[in-house]
Amino acid sequence: MASSEIEVVSSESGSKTQQNYDPQIAVVDVNSASAYGDLDKVRKLVEEDGISLLIPDLNGYYALQWAALNNYPEIVQYIIEHGGNVNSVDNNKQTALHWAAVRGPIAVSDLLLQNGARVEATDTNGYRAVHVAAKYGQTAFLNHLIVKYHADYEATDNDGRSPLHWAAYKGYSDTVRLLLFRDASQGSQDSNGMLGDIWYPTVVYEASSSHSLSIMQSPMGTRVLAVVVCLLL
Repeated sequence: MASSEIEVVSSESGSKTQQNYDPQIAVVDVNSASAYGDLDKVRKLVEEDGISLLIPDLNGYYALQWAALNNYPEIVQYIIEHGGNVNSVDNNKQTALHWAAVRGPIAVSDLLLQNGARVEATDTNGYRAVHVAAKYGQTAFLNHLIVKYHADYEATDNDGRSPLHWAAYKGYSDTVRLLLFRDASQGSQDSNGMLGDIWYPTVVYEASSSHSLSIMQSPMGTRVLAVVVCLLL
């Protein structure tokens, strides 16, 4: 994995409701129980077996991160109420909010942020939740962080790349539209002084009342997203 990519290991369950996990998958500890939405198992491990929610798994990931990633708000709330730390970080300094931003569960973000999660927490790459949301095209989640929690959508990561850069590079036009609507700066350069010809695409803006997006090919055949805000008559 490139150093510029966020490292998040996800369960393949995709379920959004408690107890909707694959019974053939071994749920053996509080972390796997949280990942697969088994609230009863989490309760048993914590309340009967005395398992701490502050101990990460072998990869350094926490139960709260797994529950946040897979959109289990009941488990997120339970973990918080039973001593889980909303600002615990894994080996990459990612928090549960970083993980929630991958799939964009708004209810989970509210639980985390209303219980003290830092909206501007940065990981080892300088990514905040706004960067992760932009990289994964979670437009509604990103807008929620901006509107309700005043998240800094102009923030740059360690390489000088903003959420707008990431959304454009990844091709998420709705996310780009949101950021342009909010007047995100298109003129910033990354730490290498590159704006669009090598690492990420140029964002071209002309003041107008209507935004249109198009995907173009570079002369070298590399897929480049050109975000063009056109004046429509």
